[in-house]
Amino acid sequence: MKNMKKIGKQISALCLSLVVLLTMCIWPVNAAEAPSSITVKREAVMESYIGDNNGFTAYITNDNVIVYCMELIKKGATTGTNYSFLEDGDAGLLYIMENGYPNKKITNRNEIDRYITQSAVWWYLDEVTGAGNLSTAFQTTDKEAYPGIRDEIKKLVNNAKNAKSQTIPSMNVTLNDGSIQLTADKKYYESNYITVELNGVSEYKVSLDNKDATAVNENGEVKTNFKAGEKFKIRIPESKATKDINITAKVTATGNINAVATYKPENSEFQKVVSSKIYNKKINLENTISLSGDSKLICKIENGKYYGKNGYEVDEKTYNKECSSSVVTVPNTSANVSMIILGIGTILVVGGLSLIVYRYRLNKN
Repeated sequence: MKNMKKIGKQISALCLSLVVLLTMCIWPVNAAEAPSSITVKREAVMESYIGDNNGFTAYITNDNVIVYCMELIKKGATTGTNYSFLEDGDAGLLYIMENGYPNKKITNRNEIDRYITQSAVWWYLDEVTGAGNLSTAFQTTDKEAYPGIRDEIKKLVNNAKNAKSQTIPSMNVTLNDGSIQLTADKKYYESNYITVELNGVSEYKVSLDNKDATAVNENGEVKTNFKAGEKFKIRIPESKATKDINITAKVTATGNINAVATYKPENSEFQKVVSSKIYNKKINLENTISLSGDSKLICKIENGKYYGKNGYEVDEKTYNKECSSSVVTVPNTSANVSMIILGIGTILVVGGLSLIVYRYRLNKN
């Protein structure tokens, strides 16, 4: 029986070594917001895979989510202990949860993977906080049930220590001048182009508080959603512009990051825990800009006042002249004066001769 047991351990050790060399399998991660509270229960007592007395209690929530203890110097919680959200775990804890059990497979046995992951949590916290969870013997000389277990723990810990925090989504909106000006063709009032720099986000949305105004990209396309790198400007038709133009533009975007949640117990004698579930945390971004302009009333009558083609107040005659829809043709009065005089002289000469002839005939008779 002893030989059979020894052979069994050797086979298991061989399997462990082979699986360690294989590419890790990624298990599906359910992305959702972390709950504000959880209730835990004891699931099993894990075997001591390193040393003789280094077993531990395994916990799950009432929703069957595996959680890992964080403070070995404290007691393990009793079944039914309530926990409240504490904070997001740091980049190292996130790395261990993303690459540990149950999100990734490390060996050919789930219970060993779970043991490796729990040990990595305590070991990592020892390294970064000096918590003193694990003994020096555990980390160095205690015998492994199967070769390679300690190496896998150390690999998780070292990678966790080197893990960098995720890029937090951010947005920067730049507008050099908030004025709105009339376009050259006098069809629109427009702002300058507005630049939106996004980090960790692929698109943004523009909403305006003026129903007649629109946001357009550099191709003149009216849009609400813009891709990262697209500029936009605000446009309002000249016919819809009031005397004083005031528009508020709200630029919004939503980014996402992975996160793991840590929880504190209602009884401070128990260990804090970190959830193995990878959560999707939304980062909502918002920036508001104000635009304004003085609209010239082009060819309009307002409050009894007339405004001509240049937007300035004029008299009614000038208004009719500049803004009439029909073209008024003014006759050319610059005829040659000498021609006029010659015409008049000709008429007088002909008239005089006619009168003389008329009187001559009258006297003769």
